[in-house]
Amino acid sequence: MLSVWIFVDLPLGHAAGPSYMVESWQRELELLGLDPRTFAPDGGEAGRRREPAGVTFRSIRDVGYPGDHHARYSVLAEVLRARRERPDAIVVSTLGRVGMLGIILSAVYSIPLVMVVSTDTTGATAYYSAFRAVGSSGVKPLLLMATSRRARAAFLRRPPLGRREDVGLPGRLVERTTAAVYASAREVVLLSSKGLPTYGIVCPDVPVTVLPTGIDRLPPAPVPAELVWREGALRVLYVGRFAPEKNLRLLLHALRMAVDAGVDAQLALVGEGPLRERLVTEATRLGVADRLTVIGPYPRRQLGGIYASADVFAFPSVVDTQAYVLNEAAHERLALLVSDTVNGVVEDGVSAIVVPPDPARYAKALADLRDPALRERLGTAARHRAEQLGEGVQSARLATVIRRAASAASDDRRPSSTRGGGAGHVPDPGTVVLGDRISRGAPTR
Repeated sequence: MLSVWIFVDLPLGHAAGPSYMVESWQRELELLGLDPRTFAPDGGEAGRRREPAGVTFRSIRDVGYPGDHHARYSVLAEVLRARRERPDAIVVSTLGRVGMLGIILSAVYSIPLVMVVSTDTTGATAYYSAFRAVGSSGVKPLLLMATSRRARAAFLRRPPLGRREDVGLPGRLVERTTAAVYASAREVVLLSSKGLPTYGIVCPDVPVTVLPTGIDRLPPAPVPAELVWREGALRVLYVGRFAPEKNLRLLLHALRMAVDAGVDAQLALVGEGPLRERLVTEATRLGVADRLTVIGPYPRRQLGGIYASADVFAFPSVVDTQAYVLNEAAHERLALLVSDTVNGVVEDGVSAIVVPPDPARYAKALADLRDPALRERLGTAARHRAEQLGEGVQSARLATVIRRAASAASDDRRPSSTRGGGAGHVPDPGTVVLGDRISRGAPTR
């Protein structure tokens, strides 16, 4: 049985995409005959635990940025433990302290590494301090470069994205660090084609697979008592973190404009995050507090009823790598109103209305979405697309990538010109050709 260690920087059970993703992998990969073991922070609750199915580390909140789970562990102790029980492959799903541990173990013991890009690090630096985010990892990146010649070389060479002059020193630090941590990867997995231009440059010698995470329909659940919709109003829903990068102030201003234009609408924000009180204050200032409901967070298993009670799902973020909540909303046949086509369930005019992140454009779209026939058409198409991206199917594709990485030792003995789909290689159906390399995965539009 292939042993796989999976590293994530959010507690399992946490209301966030990477947590959902890793929980799904752990469940589905075991059904596929692999032996997954997760490494995650405890979220300040469970404390340090070490069990066959998973390891949790004590953590401190909000050290590097709001929502950061700063895991506490000894690299030396973990390296010595891994010496006795090495896995066949390592999967790193996030680039925090826990993710760095996975990369270090891979470098020390030459364990095949699969890197999954679940965060738009470049986009996030527009909202968070790059120095704080990198600083949250402490000396872990330095330890990686001390143990990995490839990481050192990638960090010291000219930044691969340095052609952009506007990123400044923090941005260049993020770019150099990103190049270093991906230097030892056998495979890179993107949740959407959004990152292909970036990671095609950062990882010039590594197969890059576009593979959205599968999301199944949530179980039926009652609508919580806190959520009371206005009779006859257009029910607009957002589920997720209340964080700067989610662009939620835009929804408040769009609600004000829509109401001024005669649209009877109500907005429900469901989740948690550092902007909760500011959003309520902003709604009061705009005069739409009576049309705003802010509730949550709720366990994921309780969200199905919330989705099903709404008419429209609005998601104005443009820095997400997949936005799993769009899959969840699509399963409930909600019309989607978004500003990014990063998720495979989104196609403008077919399953969603895609507009720039501008309050006036959102207000206009809300006016259009008063039409029940339009909502029904968009919602039906969205559900059909979501059903094609189930957890079992997508996890089986990930298992193929992991097995390919685990057998990469034999690939190392082949001439470099034949790796990753070199000259004469015929692409499989549904693959993405990037330069002279091939990336295998789910078909992309």
